Amino acid sequence: MIEVEIKAKIQNHKTALEKIRDLGGVYSHTEIQRDIYFNGDNRNFKNTDEALRIREIPVGDDFKLILTYKGPKLDTETKTRKEIEVEIDDKEKMTEILISLGYKPSAIVNKVRRIFKYEDYTITVDKLKNLGYYMEIEYVTENENDIGNIQEKIFDIFSKLGINDGFEKTSYLELLEKNKTNNIN
Repeated sequence: MIEVEIKAKIQNHKTALEKIRDLGGVYSHTEIQRDIYFNGDNRNFKNTDEALRIREIPVGDDFKLILTYKGPKLDTETKTRKEIEVEIDDKEKMTEILISLGYKPSAIVNKVRRIFKYEDYTITVDKLKNLGYYMEIEYVTENENDIGNIQEKIFDIFSKLGINDGFEKTSYLELLEKNKTNNIN
């Protein structure tokens, strides 16, 4: 699958939430996400513009665990990339497998994510310590030929929400690395 995603820094998250609702966005739920990123000496994802992570999402007394691979960005304007996800049952065993393959935990990204649905798009408002608030709009497709039209529609949705600048194609991990706030020692 291809995740077409565009992200923008927002100054006033309360206004952004109101505008999403005014546009017709329907609140789905809020997640507290903890992403554990992995990297390897034989394949440095920073250099290849890829990502490998385990995402933990608390659900009641347990966690939903998702292993995600993100391929290199497909264009220079957005965060569009191939994404493969699979739900896993055991974080420790998956971590052991990854370490056995030469990958080690390299960073942690924590965020609170408010999730909305608008038409076939997902709109999220994310809060990250030391970074502030961001809005992401994404659409998932199987067809690479649709990417341009989807990106135009996403920018149109941002415009309807009053957001015409502050777009960021850098990942949260990269932004936090610039601030040196997420390294695992």
